[in-house]
Amino acid sequence: MDITTILATDLEPILGLGALDDRERSEFLDSIGEVVFESATLRYLGEVSSEEQSLFSTWIQAHASDENMLTRLCDTYPQFENFLVEEIANFKSDAIRVFGK
Repeated sequence: MDITTILATDLEPILGLGALDDRERSEFLDSIGEVVFESATLRYLGEVSSEEQSLFSTWIQAHASDENMLTRLCDTYPQFENFLVEEIANFKSDAIRVFGK
């Protein structure tokens, strides 16, 4: 399955999210989002200089409460966006492989 297809795949039926109430679904998706974000962040930080790591960390701290933080982060650090998309695709691919059959 190519990355475009993976990214377009709706995981709700695969993961059985329809059986959860709104609060449970929101908590579950928030948890997954945090794991994917952390994974992308670690990969990004492993690829950039220590100076860039410091700037990135400072930017995250300064914008943590920004409602549009993720969009602004990807605009400011396009290389990070590449890692994020890859991690989303990896998560979805794993979920399809494990739960989809």
